[in-house]
Amino acid sequence: MKEMHLLGKRVVLDECPVLLSYTPDADFTRVWDIKLGDWKYEDGYLVGSCPGNYGGILFSRESFDCDIIFSFTAKTVLPATRDVNAVFCAHWDEDIDYLGNAYVIGLNGWYEHKSGIERSPETGLRALTGAYTYTPGKEVRIVTGIINGHSFLYADDVLVSELIDPHAISGGHVGFSPYCTKLAIRDVEVRRAVYHDFEQTYELEF
Repeated sequence: MKEMHLLGKRVVLDECPVLLSYTPDADFTRVWDIKLGDWKYEDGYLVGSCPGNYGGILFSRESFDCDIIFSFTAKTVLPATRDVNAVFCAHWDEDIDYLGNAYVIGLNGWYEHKSGIERSPETGLRALTGAYTYTPGKEVRIVTGIINGHSFLYADDVLVSELIDPHAISGGHVGFSPYCTKLAIRDVEVRRAVYHDFEQTYELEF
């Protein structure tokens, strides 16, 4: 994908500076902080699993204090079929030792194989759809992130969801969150988001 057209915004990816480019390796904890779940390097992937009804969490050690575009390739590890999840603008809540303020994106999640974006902790702010279905065990390229409070989720160049938060979270970590599932992840990239205003009008149809 070279460009993204969001509501009122046009993003040319080559204009967005790369802040992090990561290919999985055995020394992954120099880049990533294991918060919850079981994580390992295996055959070119970061592999994370969490069998319970909560999210395993892997955080980037670096915090990004700007609008970002977060891309990665992921798949479920069969027989796992659900919750290809990631987080951004993510903060850790030391009081509860769990994920604090963050945006969570996912495919085949929310108990009914829905896909979309939600704000954590649960505030009721989410944008979900049952129209997109991820094929378990198949690699999918996910592009997500936030621009001026405007979050988005692409899966293999398909725009799955947009969410505009009038009280958006500022800055934070990126990461992954297998929720009662097992994921394999590779080719991770974070870019600083640069965009152009995108004026949209309808052409008369009749």
